Amino acid sequence: MGKGIVEKLSKEYSLTLRWAGYELRPERPPEGERLDRLIPDFDAEAACQQFNRLGAQYDLSFGPVTFLPNTRLALMLTEYAKDQGIFNEFHQAVFKAYFAEGKNIGSKDVLLDIAALLGMNLTETEAALREPKYLHRLEQNRQSGVPWQVTGLPTMIINEQKKIVGAQPYDTFKKALDSLLANGKG
Repeated sequence: MGKGIVEKLSKEYSLTLRWAGYELRPERPPEGERLDRLIPDFDAEAACQQFNRLGAQYDLSFGPVTFLPNTRLALMLTEYAKDQGIFNEFHQAVFKAYFAEGKNIGSKDVLLDIAALLGMNLTETEAALREPKYLHRLEQNRQSGVPWQVTGLPTMIINEQKKIVGAQPYDTFKKALDSLLANGKG
């Protein structure tokens, strides 16, 4: 769920958010995969235009996405950033690097550049990539998604009652929250 949507919903609802880094395709090669090889008729420009239409109301801009990275390292460092108290900053920087700048967020060097820009200690950040607890957290997050049959990202689970998949408009979240509240489940 985008930052703008969260801010807007927070004005109307009492929200408690818990982000769980979910490795959708752990089998993806470390170098990632080109979209034109996975989906031969994929139109990166058309997808980019659609993303920009949806993101405009939240001041989000997107560049053409041409490959899918292996996200394991990015997710591990996002867990590390949580422990450092800079989750939002790191998460947003990784999002921008991939979706707006077209960088390979599966690359350790790209991630360490992001960490450096945020003033993170690079020795400790690089060590976090070898820390089993962050890999363990990813596995726990993946297991928590099994009952929800997570097949796309982002996937939002609202109050353990409702699943919303993909980048969705504000009204989709509002309707889901209103429905849960009306049924006494919110």
